[in-house]
Amino acid sequence: MNASNLLVNVGVIGLGAMGRGMAHSLRQAGYRVHVCDARPEAAQAFAKEGGVACDTPAALAALCPVVISVVVNAAQTEEVLFGPQGAASAMRANS
Repeated sequence: MNASNLLVNVGVIGLGAMGRGMAHSLRQAGYRVHVCDARPEAAQAFAKEGGVACDTPAALAALCPVVISVVVNAAQTEEVLFGPQGAASAMRANS
């Protein structure tokens, strides 16, 4: 674990098999990991393990300069990035 990792919030959208594994690995590496999933119970379960659950992709993006989207298809990507509560609307400059 690198002490500087603790200063970085990383967001993971999508907690399926790949997203959950990525989020877990990032948390193990010392990052503060914020998660969002279409299934709120998946995000809450990850929060119980030390992550932070966010209700929407926009809420996650407002807190994280690094956002990783791990969703199934183009329609889901469009929704989590550009939908009504999409991450793009809340991303900071230089994200």
